[in-house]
Amino acid sequence: MSSTTPAPAPSHTSTSKVKQLQLPSVFHFEGWEIRYRLSRSSGSAASKEAATDAAQAASTGAGAEPLVFVHGTPWSSAVYGPVIEALQAKDGGKGASAGTGRTSLVYDLPGYGQSQNFQSSLRALAATSAGTGETSSVRPAFVGDTSVRLQARALAALLKHTKLDGAPSDALPPLVIAHDIAGTIVLRAHLLEGCAFSRMLLVDTNTILPWGDGFYKLLRSEPGPFTRLPSPIFEAMLRAVIRSACYRGEALSADGGAGRWEDVLAQPWLPHPEDTSSQDGQHRQHSFVRQIAQANDADVAELFAADKGGGYSNVNCDVTVLWGEEDQWIPRDKVETFIGMLGERCKRKVFVPRAGHLLMLDQPEVFQREVLEWLEVE
Repeated sequence: MSSTTPAPAPSHTSTSKVKQLQLPSVFHFEGWEIRYRLSRSSGSAASKEAATDAAQAASTGAGAEPLVFVHGTPWSSAVYGPVIEALQAKDGGKGASAGTGRTSLVYDLPGYGQSQNFQSSLRALAATSAGTGETSSVRPAFVGDTSVRLQARALAALLKHTKLDGAPSDALPPLVIAHDIAGTIVLRAHLLEGCAFSRMLLVDTNTILPWGDGFYKLLRSEPGPFTRLPSPIFEAMLRAVIRSACYRGEALSADGGAGRWEDVLAQPWLPHPEDTSSQDGQHRQHSFVRQIAQANDADVAELFAADKGGGYSNVNCDVTVLWGEEDQWIPRDKVETFIGMLGERCKRKVFVPRAGHLLMLDQPEVFQREVLEWLEVE
């Protein structure tokens, strides 16, 4: 295993446009409308035909291994926008017609970003089973499951739906890039849901218990008050959480013409500018609280059970670990513990200076370079 500390790129504001990704396709799973984009080489998936071509190429093993992006919490697929843009620029569309391009999949996790819609028919059923309103003055009844267990099943189902699951046997299993809690989601999908991956690139992932800092633990134990915070107080709290994930404050102030990073990351949890009703804001605030309140340590513990996942040493593909040296969310000792559990499967670890938990925003050039080099590994 190699260990690298790359030189940080010069600190400057990225010129890439800051925006939510376009996710034109919908996959229905256990009540959720999962928004995703499946594209090939140039990244064009504006039509159903383009997505179909990408799926067919992946299922026949044409071209390079497919690439899957899985974001963490409380983020969205937007965090991968700049690196996806860089990959598209590098490809320049070459090979798309010759069958040598790479199929890529990016999506918003159920309950996050553009995937917050939960079908009304199942909403009523879930509310009935959970109890309507708040079950007590402390704990609200959340509609829709966003746990790691659900996310791993959703990922497995989405890979099958998009024909990126490595079936038939001559098809190439996908590469996967996962950040934050997505590392646990991907590992659970791999160890317990049977998902095959060619290689993993895990970025500032929280794969070791216990999870979370004082704020995270408080919200998990007492979610009710957080759902009832006045909107301005909730927004202030949300923005404080986002800021704590970056080492360089200026990274969140980057403005490429479509909004600051801080605004883009906060937007999915705040009222839509065109919705004047208070209901939209309340729904999004509940969504933010829900994804933390539903975090269950058992979903990770099962990965180590002898009769289930059997531990991270059972991962059967090569893993590269990236970690920001200034990450205040995931302590270095947890990362080192995780690397030790992977054993020989961890082929490379990279500790990036002047980068916090949102490594891809603090050091976007370094992140893009690491991704490009990782993709070139045979």
